[in-house]
Amino acid sequence: MQYQSFNKKMIPTLLAVGLGFGLQQTATYAQSNSSVSVSGKGSQMDPVIVTATRTPTLANDVLADYVYIGPEEIAEAGQSTITQLLQRQRGVEVSASGGGVQTVFLRGSNSNQTLVMIDGVRTTSVLSGGASWSAIPVQLIDHIEIIFGPQSSLYGSDAIGGVINIFTKKGVGPTQVTASTGYGTYGTSISQASLFGSTQGDQSISYSVSATAEHSAGYNTIASNNPYKSNYNTTNTIGNTKTGGAAQVSQEWAKGQSVGAQVYASRNNNQYPVYGPGKVLGNQINEVTTLALYSKNQITDIWNSNLQVAQSYDSGQAIYPSQNPAAWYPAGNPLTNTKQNIYTWQNDINVGPDLVQILAERRTVSMYATGANTLNLDQDTNSVGAAYQLKRGANLANFSLRNDNITGYGSQNTGGASYGYFFTKELRVNVNYGTGFKAPSFYDLYYPNYGVATLKPEKSQNTEAGIHYETLPYDIHLVVYNNTITNLIQYTSLGCPVGYSTGCASNVASAKISGASLGGVSRIGNFTLKGSFDQQNPVDQSTGYVLAKRAKQFGNVSVEYKKNAMLAGVEGTFQAQRNDYGNTGTMNGYGIANIYGSYDFDRDWSLFARWNNIFNKNYQLNYGYITPGSNVFVGIRYAMK
Repeated sequence: MQYQSFNKKMIPTLLAVGLGFGLQQTATYAQSNSSVSVSGKGSQMDPVIVTATRTPTLANDVLADYVYIGPEEIAEAGQSTITQLLQRQRGVEVSASGGGVQTVFLRGSNSNQTLVMIDGVRTTSVLSGGASWSAIPVQLIDHIEIIFGPQSSLYGSDAIGGVINIFTKKGVGPTQVTASTGYGTYGTSISQASLFGSTQGDQSISYSVSATAEHSAGYNTIASNNPYKSNYNTTNTIGNTKTGGAAQVSQEWAKGQSVGAQVYASRNNNQYPVYGPGKVLGNQINEVTTLALYSKNQITDIWNSNLQVAQSYDSGQAIYPSQNPAAWYPAGNPLTNTKQNIYTWQNDINVGPDLVQILAERRTVSMYATGANTLNLDQDTNSVGAAYQLKRGANLANFSLRNDNITGYGSQNTGGASYGYFFTKELRVNVNYGTGFKAPSFYDLYYPNYGVATLKPEKSQNTEAGIHYETLPYDIHLVVYNNTITNLIQYTSLGCPVGYSTGCASNVASAKISGASLGGVSRIGNFTLKGSFDQQNPVDQSTGYVLAKRAKQFGNVSVEYKKNAMLAGVEGTFQAQRNDYGNTGTMNGYGIANIYGSYDFDRDWSLFARWNNIFNKNYQLNYGYITPGSNVFVGIRYAMK
């Protein structure tokens, strides 16, 4: 199969022309509407961001580099997976091998260097260090906050590249019901329903419950350039079934006093081609679950307390067909199960216009794995942290410190400092500095004949500066950054413990990731134009190679038109050349285009459709594996108004 390349030299020109035209038009509009302000309560254009400071903050006052994906964009996602949704965002790259293995890279960092949370609860696997992206249905998501750069001084281990916090729906206002169902290419069917709202008056109760089910017959994922295709099934389609549910309930039992509970659970059963002479298909099952109880209490006029007890589970099982030769496949159907218990007490104390935050946290993790090698391990982390948020006229500043004491490693100290200045209410600049760390995963530490128990945590230092201009008709953001990561854990065949015949994990590498990230939105009448372009240089300093599966240039453009009951949009995603591990397996650059739309044919009813990869481009996100071709999805939605 011939994989089509993409002329990356055209991207900056196309993006500049598109954004420049939009900014030229909206600049005229802004001059005639000088009273426009983005201050005030949160909205889609100036949402409230929680993850950047652990407290609700208007986006205009957030000093960290961030991306917000709102409910409107998620509603138009159609058949897209969560990684496909993230791929359309500034600063985000993804890799995928069909519907199973999916990874996300924030601003060039490794996939396991991003902390992933659902409703503020960690979901990253302590075995692999990554998230089970394939098991998270888009249909359960209300909005997503992506915070770039090291955030370990707020969240501890794993947050070297940033944090992705996925929020499910909360109940506000009168009871509402939403439901949708649709069908598309590859025999894909997706249905979802939710009920949410809140009671009125004293001791109000907020509630929400959502459920979704998805099935796809899929397509064969083995590409013609896969070096091992002779031992894979290259003819059968590879399908998946995904289900999930989420619920929240809370009560304000007195003014400033509330208690609540939340639960999230999802499961993906994905077929995959099993390597071996049988050339058969197996099943990979992944499950993600989070549970939390919390109490939010206003202790005094200036002191607010948030006490939370949470659990998260990440489970996986590979099911091999019984007829395969035993020599090729582990005995039984190997199972992995990781569990985290997280106890957090956060105190926010107002000091005049400023805020002091004091945090104490304990996290206990355990994992169990069966198969050819059985593992049964646990680890404890005790953490304390403090942060200070300062406001002085046109000046903003954040400072944070944290200590994480991890079993086997002792203390890990991280810190962050950021400063922002408003030249006008629309124009601001900021400079940030932060350190981060990632503790080795259980796989890197203890997996037989690979893990090394003396591994050191990966560490990072990041500096960045940004300039931001935000008005009602348009906004533009430019951030430049430099992130240096040391003690990078990679495979090596040198210096391994005695008896290791195939290599081991080692702190043999370091990486330097520098770049610039540009994004903008222009609103012209009924049109909304969006664009982003990232130029980065993510280099493994031990080899000089660009980090695997990452490009030096990538970006997105989109145009959306909305008038009365109709919405229509076109979007494009592009990415330059990438290589696989060891600087092998070149994946050519590509560009794909999608269109989507919806029409409200009644007050509560609408039709929607999405056509992804409309030109049927052949491209790869993981060397030797096929991505979806041109695919269409249509459906009907009910949303009580």
